[in-house]
Amino acid sequence: MNQLRTTRPYRALSLAATAAVVLVTGAVTVPASASAGVSPSSAAAGPAAECRLPAAVDGLGSGFPVDEQALPATGTLKAALLYVDFEDHPAPAGSLDEAGANLASGVEYLERVSGGRLDVETTSSDGWVRMPEPSTSYPFDRGLSYEDHVRYIGDAIAAADATFDFSDVDVVWVTATKEAPDITYSPTTNFLDVTADGNHLTHAVTFGFDQWRWGGLVLAHESGHTLGLPDLYLFEAPPDDPGNWHAAVGGWDLMGLISGAGPEYLAWHRWQLGWLEDAQVVCAEPRRATSALLRPVAGSGTAAPWQDAMVVYRLSETRAVVVENRQPVGYDAGIGTSGALVYTVDTSVPSGEGPVRVVDSTPGSADGLDDAPFAPGSSWTEPTSGAVLTFRPGPANTLGVTMTP
Repeated sequence: MNQLRTTRPYRALSLAATAAVVLVTGAVTVPASASAGVSPSSAAAGPAAECRLPAAVDGLGSGFPVDEQALPATGTLKAALLYVDFEDHPAPAGSLDEAGANLASGVEYLERVSGGRLDVETTSSDGWVRMPEPSTSYPFDRGLSYEDHVRYIGDAIAAADATFDFSDVDVVWVTATKEAPDITYSPTTNFLDVTADGNHLTHAVTFGFDQWRWGGLVLAHESGHTLGLPDLYLFEAPPDDPGNWHAAVGGWDLMGLISGAGPEYLAWHRWQLGWLEDAQVVCAEPRRATSALLRPVAGSGTAAPWQDAMVVYRLSETRAVVVENRQPVGYDAGIGTSGALVYTVDTSVPSGEGPVRVVDSTPGSADGLDDAPFAPGSSWTEPTSGAVLTFRPGPANTLGVTMTP
């Protein structure tokens, strides 16, 4: 086995959605009988506890805590990376390094965005593992079911088992050769139910031909699902905006548009995963003004615990308004508009139906949500409560926010 890197410490897409693979990825395959229970909200000390919205849907969601199907998002994650090819599409000699390098940046993304709270140990197969069936027997382009997906993963594990030790593995990654276009896209399952070397394997991601477009970001997106995060793109586009599967968040989170200019995880997601401290969350009080000085989200994972990362204004048991600071640093280096990103979170809305929705500061602009952030000096009124949020410039890329009820 080749130790690639060691560092220190659902729902399936519809055929219409999978046809839009150039725009979205991130299907989660689940067995038809799966019905994960909703856990109660975890206890939290301090004022931030008032803004932890409890989980209100089964499966992947935006509430606290993340669903019980999720892998821990802190500590060490041990991943088995299996390179597979097929009799009808053998991998060319010398192509193994290219396949590994294509996904490596996804591991770096997870470790950087977590602020070092998640360490990923990836152990790969020594070479290409030959699958027992031709690539066309796995119906990725014909409505892949949970059973089809588990068969594909199980075949890969069985083919590799003679030379690979699965006894200490948390998640299995299966990446297909670039020569196999029939393995079209990259779904995740958190309900694998396969045993190898005495280890009950429950989580897996398979990387298809779309990985050659997205690179490591597809690994980071799909890993978000194994950690419990929902899809933020829409499974069905709005009737008044057909074809716009990204009408909810645009490119402001990797769980939405992978090719977006701002693929940093939202501050809310970082908080869900334990990558932000409660002390970094300013929970606005409903009856008096609340102020905060927000660091850019891209640096929040390594910020001091007393440095603010986001403002949360709770609207109901399941809804809140969140404000965070997006600046052209880190994985947000390519954004064209910086400032206060305002969005709503609704933990009663399932994955793919818009659990997070960005507020557009320039509705109707040609740039869609790319120019959604509010500039310092501007303000926004929350329509249901009448609360006014004002934004002001701060030193060194910080952003001042005041909420007045």
